[in-house]
Amino acid sequence: MRSRKLYDGDVGYELRGQSNQKFRRKGQVKNENDIEIDIPNGDLTKGRIFFNHNCAGCHDLDQDLYLGPSLRTVYLRRNGSKKFSNYGKDLTSYKFYWTRKKLWEFLENPEKMFPDTNMQLDGVKDPFLLASVIDYLQYLRVFTCDIRGQKQII
Repeated sequence: MRSRKLYDGDVGYELRGQSNQKFRRKGQVKNENDIEIDIPNGDLTKGRIFFNHNCAGCHDLDQDLYLGPSLRTVYLRRNGSKKFSNYGKDLTSYKFYWTRKKLWEFLENPEKMFPDTNMQLDGVKDPFLLASVIDYLQYLRVFTCDIRGQKQII
């Protein structure tokens, strides 16, 4: 059983097992059902190749470009957190987190989700390729970023 010591002023106490409610980390997604969706597992290599061929022209991993935002930290990032008028008005007006479900809906048909989007991609029709792109974006967020969202050297 894991234990850790916490100090509150002069008083120290030890927690064993589950943490107190006061110290639990709050999730970024309010509705847990948004995370649970039947998305098949993809291939990271195919997702990286698709990203480099189709997305890298308008998107960069680390810096915002005129045509599109950075995508290294797009997974579980709040929509509309980057205020740019050239991405489309509808895209920045909705407040939600880019979960796997939302990425699936958006990359499947961007015009259906946001009719005013300036994204040139018509949508990814192959479910395995779409899952590969989403897995690659999730990999970039989880394994190549530190806790503040900054790029890690791996």
